[in-house]
Amino acid sequence: MRKILALIDGTSIWVGKVTSILSLVVAFIIFYEIFMREVLVKPTVWVAEGTVFGCGLLYLLGGAWTLKQDGHVRVDMLYHGLSRRGKAIIDCLTYFAFLLYITVMIWASWQYMEQSIAVRETTMSPWDPVIWPFKIALVVALILLLLQQTAKFVRDLYYIAKGEEL
Repeated sequence: MRKILALIDGTSIWVGKVTSILSLVVAFIIFYEIFMREVLVKPTVWVAEGTVFGCGLLYLLGGAWTLKQDGHVRVDMLYHGLSRRGKAIIDCLTYFAFLLYITVMIWASWQYMEQSIAVRETTMSPWDPVIWPFKIALVVALILLLLQQTAKFVRDLYYIAKGEEL
């Protein structure tokens, strides 16, 4: 079990760190647009969409790593004051709501991805990039998030049962 959890954690960390490099690419693209528009007075057509796609990928593919690092926002009115065991119990109970939500999201995203690939979907903008790779990234990101949350669920169950970390 520890090896499977370590594999999930390692995958989340690796994907998150590789994806974080994209933030530098997005920053460079924005700098490039500012330089082209303000200095050379030759604005680009593709930077707006490129920035949205880059930031979207950062958001999506960084989700599982953020979850691994316990960096997602939560309402802490009660949770903050709970013991480690109390937090684990709350997290286990809320896992089922998450499971329902993520299952529907994966199913719907899979449908959108298949349709997008089938029609070779593009944005239909002047730049007109393909968008089906981003829909694949959405499905991958959701699956990674499901795996990471399931790993947390298993660890929480173990802590509730044994009183020690897994």
